[in-house]
Amino acid sequence: MTKTKIIFFGNEQLAQGIKPKTILFDALRQSDDFEICALILTNPNHRKPYAIEKAAKAANIPVYFSRNNDEILEIISRYDTPVAVLASFGKIIPERIINAFPYGIINIHPSLLPKYRGTTPIETALLNGDDETGVSVMRLAKAMDAGPLFAQETVKIDASDTKQSLYEKLATAGAEQLLRVLPGIIAKNAPETAQDEAQASFTAQLTKDLSLLKPATKGAQTLYNEVRAYAGFPKSKLELLGVPCTITAAHVADATVTEIDQKCSDGKYLVIDRLIPENSKEMDAKSFLNGHKK
Repeated sequence: MTKTKIIFFGNEQLAQGIKPKTILFDALRQSDDFEICALILTNPNHRKPYAIEKAAKAANIPVYFSRNNDEILEIISRYDTPVAVLASFGKIIPERIINAFPYGIINIHPSLLPKYRGTTPIETALLNGDDETGVSVMRLAKAMDAGPLFAQETVKIDASDTKQSLYEKLATAGAEQLLRVLPGIIAKNAPETAQDEAQASFTAQLTKDLSLLKPATKGAQTLYNEVRAYAGFPKSKLELLGVPCTITAAHVADATVTEIDQKCSDGKYLVIDRLIPENSKEMDAKSFLNGHKK
């Protein structure tokens, strides 16, 4: 059986500060129905190779770094590809590139659109303490994350979920939905549903000035959500026993466990489980106390 050729746009890093996995890319690459014939990325000056770049090269799939739209169109012209898939490309795709594919560009977005459009839907769901979020498979349109929807799947957010674990859940669900609807898209019989613009909400960029935890003015659950959402970037920071630290794991409790736990504005405690002291490696709270308690 002849496989449908696909160009893949993006590094698949659906959240900032995670350890990216090539879940979507691998699902397409290993499919019996589709063949990835090229990977297009931005940012050729990335300090180290993207995980998806390594995966593509290992599979002998050509990798291109595009600096402008004319370059992208020239790359597309080399391949007979009816459709493209995009996941975290990091650049607005104009209509002339979308229209270069007979069946358009299909985007995987980690929220239940139109909720949480933008670049930080995973972090925003964690910050807001949501019990669930989801993944949407949509047709790319001129406006950001505003295209018609082919499929959505709700994903439960567990209290123990980190940004990393939630990203992996959403990417896995997105891969399953993508493989389910792509044949119908190509056959032109996949139902499309317009988004309700009145229900649209937008996420904000994360910046380094968000990293300082503020137990005096925020509740313990709010701070716990920040630790989860800001993992990797912009990180969650406190000074403990005179040492600047990055908090990597914590939980909420009614009572303190160790002297580095933080009493919050609601009277509850943010219990520090794991941390990275400045100029040191990650450790648990007990190890930190053993090394720094006077």
